[in-house]
Amino acid sequence: MTFRCGTTIRIVTAGAALVATSVVRAEETSPNTECYTVAQTREKIAQHGLADPVPLLRKAGAENQGEPLAARLCRNGEVFIYDITVMRRDGRIERVPINAADGKPQPRREKRP
Repeated sequence: MTFRCGTTIRIVTAGAALVATSVVRAEETSPNTECYTVAQTREKIAQHGLADPVPLLRKAGAENQGEPLAARLCRNGEVFIYDITVMRRDGRIERVPINAADGKPQPRREKRP
């Protein structure tokens, strides 16, 4: 099997992004935050009239000058938030919190020392 150089780089980059995303999410998810599976997310969107995550995912990618990788729905207290992961052009992984009810950006939590 022969891969082109660009294909190999994309595969390696995607793998690194998945590993980095899971590490970042494990470190930064608040203990009182509940996140949902894809099936649960569909249910919550229908029940609570939440915004469609696909346009928000694209918008977050464009605003952060990167490739949108994933969006997951989480709930912190009474607030539903899409936790959107974007891989920037420099390879850094950014997490972009967006209010799932109105589609507006949420303030980012400060990182722990």
